[in-house]
Amino acid sequence: MNAGNDVRPVEYPDSAGYPDGNGFLDEGTVAVVDEATTRDVREVDRPSADADSEVRVLHHADQQVYAAIISGRQIATFRYDVVGDRIIVLTTTVAPEFRGRGIAADLIADALDDLRERGLPLTVRCPVVAAFIARNPQYADLVVTGREHLEV
Repeated sequence: MNAGNDVRPVEYPDSAGYPDGNGFLDEGTVAVVDEATTRDVREVDRPSADADSEVRVLHHADQQVYAAIISGRQIATFRYDVVGDRIIVLTTTVAPEFRGRGIAADLIADALDDLRERGLPLTVRCPVVAAFIARNPQYADLVVTGREHLEV
């Protein structure tokens, strides 16, 4: 690719939680950050009792991912890695046509609740999860503080 045709994604300055404060977020990540932080976890837009489909959150430990599923389709993911005795939260994604429904917030809350039960501390590299925890401080105790998170 030559310099004249160099196509780069639109990037937005990081206001959502990269540890160094110098990262950049692409447009899709900004949308998911907004979704994960604009609603209270208790206000997720769930289907009504007579809806044909329901959002389910599944944990695929072998793939190190929590997935939101609707009508058999994976519509959102929360990916992590296990390093030593802690969890490294990597990314959270939501399919564009499902954004704005609070699915990211619900998925993150379910994943963090499950990780709390596992008893391992977290290092958060995902700006969506960092923004969610900043908005929902009841999860702050899960996050490793200090320099130990930089050793990975």
